[in-house]
Order: sequence, then C-alpha cells, then structure tokens
Amino acid sequence: MQVLQHSYCPPGNQVKFGEVNQVSKNNTPAKKEGPALKERWDKIKEYFIGVYSELKKVHWPSRQQLMVYTGVVLLAVVIVGSVIWLFDMGLSFLLAKLPFKSA
Repeated sequence: MQVLQHSYCPPGNQVKFGEVNQVSKNNTPAKKEGPALKERWDKIKEYFIGVYSELKKVHWPSRQQLMVYTGVVLLAVVIVGSVIWLFDMGLSFLLAKLPFKSA
C-alpha cells in the first residue's frame, strides 16, 4: 500500500490509500478529539460560577429608578414613533399630489 506523507503531517501520523483511520506514532489508532463528558461538565459548571460571580458585581437599580427609566424609554418610543408617523403622513400627502399617469 502506498503511504501519503504531507509536509504538515508528523512522521508517525500517516494515512494510507484505502484506509480512513489515522495511525499515531506507536501504530495504535489515534484517539478521537474532544473533551470527555466530565471535562465538559466541569467547564460548564465553571462558566456558570463565573456568570454568578459577575452578576453579584452588577449595580441593580432601585424600584423608583426602574420606574423612572421605564418612563423615559416609553416617552422616547412615543416621540420617535410620532416623528416617523409625521414623516410618513407628509410623504403620503406629497405623493398623492403628484400627477401619475395610469397605464
């Protein structure tokens, strides 16, 4: 069987024509990549511990501040919506006044 040797492939790792398994340096099948289930679980646990730690550092607004901020957002939404509505009505009025020839 012919052996393929690439410049990026270490000498022990070789792929032969007709074979799909990679061979490691000591001629045993190479292990599949990827962390084990326990390692994954530990990483997930570590992630959520970090999230909890960061959430403890957050400055949470008081109930009164939350009501004020909500009012500001709602007022801004009404103002922006009104401006868009006025532009839409103005453009609709102008386009209605233009003479169009129907086909």
